[in-house]
Amino acid sequence: MKEFTNTLWGMVKISIYCLIVMGIVGLLIVFIIIPQWIKSTEILVPNVEGKSYHHAVLALNKAGLEPGKPIQIENSSKPKASVIKQDPPANFSIKPHHTVKLTVSGGADLTPVPSVVGKSRDAAYETLKSAGFRPISAASVHSTNYLPETVIAQSPAEGSLYKRGTTVNLLESLGRKPQNISLPDLQNQLVSEVLPALKAIGLNVEIENSPHPRIQTGRIIRHEKLVQSGGIITLLVSGKRDKTENIGRWLTHKHTVSEEGDRSREIRIVISDRYGEREVVKASYAPGIVIDLEKRRVRVFGPTLVVVFEDGKKLYERHYQ
Repeated sequence: MKEFTNTLWGMVKISIYCLIVMGIVGLLIVFIIIPQWIKSTEILVPNVEGKSYHHAVLALNKAGLEPGKPIQIENSSKPKASVIKQDPPANFSIKPHHTVKLTVSGGADLTPVPSVVGKSRDAAYETLKSAGFRPISAASVHSTNYLPETVIAQSPAEGSLYKRGTTVNLLESLGRKPQNISLPDLQNQLVSEVLPALKAIGLNVEIENSPHPRIQTGRIIRHEKLVQSGGIITLLVSGKRDKTENIGRWLTHKHTVSEEGDRSREIRIVISDRYGEREVVKASYAPGIVIDLEKRRVRVFGPTLVVVFEDGKKLYERHYQ
């Protein structure tokens, strides 16, 4: 009987030892092994904001995550189909195959910027305004390849997609850089003989008449010795003061096209001077364009009347002496 009791007690102790060991193992599993296993299977959410929806899905799939059904926001300032928000955010730890919600831009109403390089300033303004953009002459530089007031470059570039109303900066040509010209002394020479040579080297000639006691009529009294190519040279010529026969001047008149609305307007400018009436401008211009007759080298003779028409209606008239 005693032997049976000892055996039984031994079995009880073994059972108790086993339970203790199993308890310790269980605690290790619950508090150490399982948390480590759980932690080791979590992954970091990649940053997909700013990516296209297609590339964002590829990045999530590669990380072992699932993209949710995209939430689209219309008229966003971001490019169309680009991700503008994600949930959970980037670098958040989650389990594999977890769903990541993506908010996607529906895009804005974008329009390609037309090309205006090589166009005159007026034509470039009209083209851009017709397409819904705001042209600005941002800068001007001298150029040997482009005529004055011709667009050399534009920003944004041709074909870029932008909202209507976006400003387009234009770089314009000033034409060739003027070169200094040193003239010989032309005093006492006949102006009729000198004029062709001066015009041949690109000078615009202005003539003023004044009586002179020693220099014969029609001969040069005085002139500038140093001038610039493409510039104006004034010749003081012996003769009756205020004599204007065959003598002209640049017309210093500017007209700004009416700015109401967005449509172009048909502009006509008619001048009347000593040599009669003639039309110097007839074209369509965008609102706000400045038409400078002096820059257009409109020459007049004597008292001058300028009449401006917009869309066939007389807008105003102005007298110049």
